[in-house]
Amino acid sequence: MKKNNKIGIGECNPILEISVSKNLNHFKNELENLSKKVISLKKTEIHYYRKYISYSSIFFGLEQAFLSLKNKFPILYDSEFTHGKKGISVNALMWLKSFKKNKERTNDIDNLIKEIERKIIKGFSFIKMKISVDSFEDQYLILKIIQKKYPSIKIRVDANGCFENSKKALYCLNKLYDLSIVHSMEQPILSGNWKNMSEICKKSKLPIALDEELGGIHKLKDKKRLLDVIFPKYVVLKPSINGGFYGTKEWILEANKRKIKWWISSSLESNIGINAIAQWAFMMKKKYEDQNIYSHVYGLNTGVLYVNNWSSPLEIKKGSIWYNPSMKWEVSFFNK
Repeated sequence: MKKNNKIGIGECNPILEISVSKNLNHFKNELENLSKKVISLKKTEIHYYRKYISYSSIFFGLEQAFLSLKNKFPILYDSEFTHGKKGISVNALMWLKSFKKNKERTNDIDNLIKEIERKIIKGFSFIKMKISVDSFEDQYLILKIIQKKYPSIKIRVDANGCFENSKKALYCLNKLYDLSIVHSMEQPILSGNWKNMSEICKKSKLPIALDEELGGIHKLKDKKRLLDVIFPKYVVLKPSINGGFYGTKEWILEANKRKIKWWISSSLESNIGINAIAQWAFMMKKKYEDQNIYSHVYGLNTGVLYVNNWSSPLEIKKGSIWYNPSMKWEVSFFNK
């Protein structure tokens, strides 16, 4: 968006929004129609367009665009973060599920240890590891090796709903509890099974974090009900799939009421989206820090997965994401 001498940019990233994959044409049509609606209404407040939007990622993209238009992209929220004075702690990201401990693949274990060492050298104290159920015992042994060598790090295990039932999930959760380096497990079973997830949260020795479980739940009464029924220790919040900043803040407020801790994560956005999320996350962290102790390590390190990301002032250093105001954005459509 352009208005006077200001530019506003928002990223609609539907990669993790399940409903989009079912009907990509509908998503494209909604984007086109929304663009026309913005031009015709000439309003720059998000509430005017809520009734025309059915996708969370589109709502979030428009929300970003309006905020950055108001404050002049790339700044959405002026803070110590955007001035380069403070960073935000982030977790590193690894795929443990690609490693198995067996005679033929002993090199994989060595490579994994070396990869962890590289992340520790870079300043990461928290690592998020994705696991799979089919090779859990192998992965558990690898975690034991890691604990023996690096007992001070913390690991968030992300199951992505890989356990087929509560019994299997609880067996693995309680086994992981014996490893002091394991902080929590995200989404042990598939979303939508509230009764089973509630049982797991009650019986698991290891804290549970809900992730995919929150997707598609946008009404405040449903958010309250989910938290009351399942009552997890943590929730993982992603503006692209949780209704933008507006919807995500509702989750924060309801979680705080129940003393459920939270952290903010990206949904595989490029630097455009991560820039917006990081600026907002810094504001939320500062506002609610006293209520959210020990959940301050966020998942904003996914930009490294891109091979063609926008060049930006965002930097990952010493286990934190920083905004370097002396660096320039390289966005090709600035001059169009």
